Amino acid sequence: MARYAPLSNQEHTHALDINNEPLPVWKLESKSETWLSGRDGFKQRLVSALPRFAQPGGIQHRKLGPTSYLDALRGWAAVGVFWAHSFNVGGDNWRRQPFLNVIFNGSSMVALFFVISGYVLGYRLLIFMRKGESEALLTSLASSTFRRYIRLYGSAACACLIAMILMRLRIYEGCYPPDSIRKETLWQQLVDYTFDMIYFTNPFGHIRGWPSDDIATSRYLSPMWSIAAEYRGSVALFAFCTGVCKMSTKTRMISTWVVMVVCYIWQAVYIAEFMAGLFIADLALSRSPERLDSPWAIPKQHQHSQKRRSKVKYICIFLLGLFLLSQPDSTNLFPWNHMAGAIPYWWHPDGKYLFWYGFGAFALVYALEFFPALQKPLHWRLSQYLGDISFGLYAMHGPFLLGPYMQVMIPLREQYLGNSVLKYIPGFVVYPLMVLIAADYFERVDKTVVRLARSLQNIMFL
Repeated sequence: MARYAPLSNQEHTHALDINNEPLPVWKLESKSETWLSGRDGFKQRLVSALPRFAQPGGIQHRKLGPTSYLDALRGWAAVGVFWAHSFNVGGDNWRRQPFLNVIFNGSSMVALFFVISGYVLGYRLLIFMRKGESEALLTSLASSTFRRYIRLYGSAACACLIAMILMRLRIYEGCYPPDSIRKETLWQQLVDYTFDMIYFTNPFGHIRGWPSDDIATSRYLSPMWSIAAEYRGSVALFAFCTGVCKMSTKTRMISTWVVMVVCYIWQAVYIAEFMAGLFIADLALSRSPERLDSPWAIPKQHQHSQKRRSKVKYICIFLLGLFLLSQPDSTNLFPWNHMAGAIPYWWHPDGKYLFWYGFGAFALVYALEFFPALQKPLHWRLSQYLGDISFGLYAMHGPFLLGPYMQVMIPLREQYLGNSVLKYIPGFVVYPLMVLIAADYFERVDKTVVRLARSLQNIMFL
């Protein structure tokens, strides 16, 4: 399961500020009276306690910007990881066909998360570089670096705490049962959890860029291995932006590609994917310079029709990205058996499967960025909502899959539903709804962590 873990979502890009909170305020707005009576206030709190999709009026529509599609793309990538963990099966079957396999390939979604992260984290920094606003750039770098650790590891620690609670309730045995880490007493469990968090939250711990037994992760929720890679990639991007902030645009772009190439040579693919996202953001600002003064400005390519040749080019790039992201587990299939020859021989064999994912994620985001027509499904309210709860989907689907679904729902299904058509209801209806609700509530925890990081910054910064 750990192999397909997605990444923690970044601060959402719809505000185009990497320091903004990741979620809109989840409250019920009233247009009647400013001051509510006690009874009405109680009703409002009850309604606010519901999942956002269950509140009156449903999922609210919000103003979209030129990069709002990235939020939704992250959300659908999280859905892809959920789907891959929950409904994937081994073997060479119909699921392994080109393009179709992308929805059963959680590993490729990780690469997509990294490219999105590079775009999001670098976007505002690039604006300050281009405008020559050194003080604003320094402030943003300091703020982002200070809050990044709390933002990632704080929410991850909360997810592990929830997993520990489910373990104490005996409905979750961890990611690798039957090797349960449940202790005899609650005190022993809390002590074990504390030491596990000390090990997991070590920012200098060993990572590879892919899951393995010797990397820093949590025994309570092993998919959190990706948090360490996310944090390391974020810090690398901040350091790179510091080093190139005084360069010209052309020199900075060339430097970005140099880093991408050497990172592939060193098998640091996750760093290269961060740099790929940064490059796309830089190129987008070059093609739409009006964003420098108004980040919400709609690029000119949104306002005028593109030439047919340009449309065909971006559609082909988009399809190429999907094809590369749908790489099957077995590289013996055509054409992967020939493409595997391009992978450097000195790479660690356990991580060779990552080689083409970086190219696929780059191609997909590149095509979406410069061909706005492809973004339309990502502007739907459902897509934007999935972007909002993407970290919740990431954090919660594992414990609920290995816990309530496998330990409670599957035995009940086999006992009472047998081989009837109704047996699919728990897996395709009840279980996804359960994860969706848990993800919605977890995003409120995530938002609290973001507010905590901001409060600490306000207290400690001059």
